[in-house]
Amino acid sequence: MDLFEIRDPQFLKDMSLKELNELAQTIRLFLLDAIPKTGGHLSSNLGTIELVIALHYVFDSPTDAILFDVGHQAYTHKILTGRAKDFQTLRQTDGLSGYTNYDESEHDQWESGHAGTSLSALIGTLLSKRMKKEDGEVIAVIGDASITNGMAFEALNLLGSREDMRGIIVLNDNDMSISKSVSSFSRALTRFRSMRIVFTMKRFWQGILPRFLIDFLSRVKRGIRGFLQRKNIFEDLGYMYIGPVDGHDIKSLIYNFERIRRIDQSVVIHAITDKGKGHPEAEADRIGTYHGISKSSHHRTDGISWSEAIARIMVDLQKEIKTFVIMPAMEVGTKFELFAKRYSDRYIDVGIAEEMAATMAGAMAHRDIPVFLSLYSTFAQRAFDQILNDICRSNHHVVIGIDRAGIVGEDGSTHQGLFDVSMFYLMPNTVIVMPYDQREAASLLHYGFLKQKNPFVIRYPRGLVSMESKIDFDPIEPGWDMLTKGDAVTMIGYGPSLDLLMRVKEEFSIDGSVVNARFIKPIDQDMMHAICRSDQPIFVYEEAANTGSLYPQILSFMAKHGYTNRIAERSITDRVVRHGRYEDILSELKMDAESIARFLREFIHETR
Repeated sequence: MDLFEIRDPQFLKDMSLKELNELAQTIRLFLLDAIPKTGGHLSSNLGTIELVIALHYVFDSPTDAILFDVGHQAYTHKILTGRAKDFQTLRQTDGLSGYTNYDESEHDQWESGHAGTSLSALIGTLLSKRMKKEDGEVIAVIGDASITNGMAFEALNLLGSREDMRGIIVLNDNDMSISKSVSSFSRALTRFRSMRIVFTMKRFWQGILPRFLIDFLSRVKRGIRGFLQRKNIFEDLGYMYIGPVDGHDIKSLIYNFERIRRIDQSVVIHAITDKGKGHPEAEADRIGTYHGISKSSHHRTDGISWSEAIARIMVDLQKEIKTFVIMPAMEVGTKFELFAKRYSDRYIDVGIAEEMAATMAGAMAHRDIPVFLSLYSTFAQRAFDQILNDICRSNHHVVIGIDRAGIVGEDGSTHQGLFDVSMFYLMPNTVIVMPYDQREAASLLHYGFLKQKNPFVIRYPRGLVSMESKIDFDPIEPGWDMLTKGDAVTMIGYGPSLDLLMRVKEEFSIDGSVVNARFIKPIDQDMMHAICRSDQPIFVYEEAANTGSLYPQILSFMAKHGYTNRIAERSITDRVVRHGRYEDILSELKMDAESIARFLREFIHETR
């Protein structure tokens, strides 16, 4: 069928099983063609096609609320709700979001780019429907790694204890999530997966036996299982557990979803799926290479990713100091595969559990273990309390790597790394740095481990950086660096954004000094005195939220010392930054080189 003609999922109700399977194949071919053109989450969506078709066949969205955890696995859901025609704009500026999005469709009833939230949202939606006397089921679709998140367990515990609420949890178990799942819970799911013979038995039963006999035999099977083995964790928590079921068998999925509608208590249906199904390389991928694929790069057009540069530096640093690395489920994204392989005794992946990782790091640092805690900027926010109380309040020497700092472009509003500077600035004892290039990154990491005793935060963006073949750990001291001098204005920035300020100076003939504020906290007071005494106007550029960032600290310094230089800034002011091409987002925010040059000409003219 023509996917572009789909308006809502109701058409599925009239389709035969053969037609549903043909539709699944059509969607799979469509995604295999569309995603590489725009970038996006490939494997997770190829693995959930039949599952989502069966959900929309049995349930009635939006009356029945289907909540996707994270939302990156909902491309089939987008197609079935009328958005196939927009897939050429996926993750592009002004285009279709790579996640569920409230503004796109009434069928997107939960929007979160962070894992483990859907079960709490399920409970909130159930209570809301009760208060508003609304009809409809509430179904949460959550992955095998997301459900190991502490927040998911809190919701599992609450919902399972409530007999007055009935929610449906679909556990999408592909033995992977982003990277290979870790923990004893994952091993328990593996034991369930070993029961794949159940798939064959069910198909046999459904092919030759009447429904009442199938139901009877299912009860017998559950009785035998209960006699021979302990209950699983879901049953211990108060759920009816159904599974494992074949997540690619539409007939079996429909049967079990329809069966669930007749059950009064909360249910967990455990569906086994093959991540990347239909794409041979993605199916064989066991480390997460095909979880998400990119189309475009940021900042530079050559080099390696900042993530890989930091990972290489960390490997080289082991010649001088033996560090321990704590990784919350992002080994592939942060490019730490080599470190994990070479130093497996000093590396642990804790799964999607940033809060636990931060507290672990604090405990190790308390016992004088050099620790590197690797976090994406957006995910660091999840561990705010633990970083504040267990690391910074107690002044434990943990080096925190903040990956994807700044505007991340296509990943969108939930993943923008714009708030970590403000977050860490209010935390006592904390030092915040951001390197301009690879050489400075090596020096700052060396300084952070060997010369620093405080919590030490090193930020780096999503883009590319030139990497030298030999890594040198040049000495570096706290403070700023004057990259180039000028007479009309002092431009202060940090990180790769300094390239933009240098371009403003050189290409647009702005006669300004460019200052590398590589130590964001504490500020370089000696250089600030020198800058202010020059009577030049000051311009601060930050790819971050400006509440609590470097700019207000400079304002505070100037007020304290009575300086009256004119000062202006460009940063993110009290707004959500949407998804889109990096350059387009800068332009929209008036933070591109042309906009900055135009602003500075007026600013300098008014100052004179």
